[in-house]
Amino acid sequence: METIIKQQQNLSFRAVTISDMNSIVRLYQEQKTTSDSALTNQFGLPFYVAELDSKIVGYSCATAYNSNNYQIKTYIDSPFFNASVNESLAQESADFFKNEWKNGHYRNLSTAINQLVNWLNNSNS
Repeated sequence: METIIKQQQNLSFRAVTISDMNSIVRLYQEQKTTSDSALTNQFGLPFYVAELDSKIVGYSCATAYNSNNYQIKTYIDSPFFNASVNESLAQESADFFKNEWKNGHYRNLSTAINQLVNWLNNSNS
């Protein structure tokens, strides 16, 4: 219990930067159920990270169902996973996403995801 409390005290959240993408892709690939290394639209648009002592231990992303609906998903590195960390990341992410994508411009989300996935797949080839 003491370890979890200490982790939460050192846990911070912030917006994703381009330099975070390698860590985010690695976390995503580790939790993926297929062996295909190519990213798909299920990768989503990462926008928030959880850091523990300056190491990315989780991230959140938005995936688009259609122009009016989206889902926020969280991925936490398994050694650092606990319900409290996941809940904190999910809440921080939801607040951040609503602020950044206000006015319901979710139709642009699919385009942003497609462009990011294509860029990442082509930059890793």
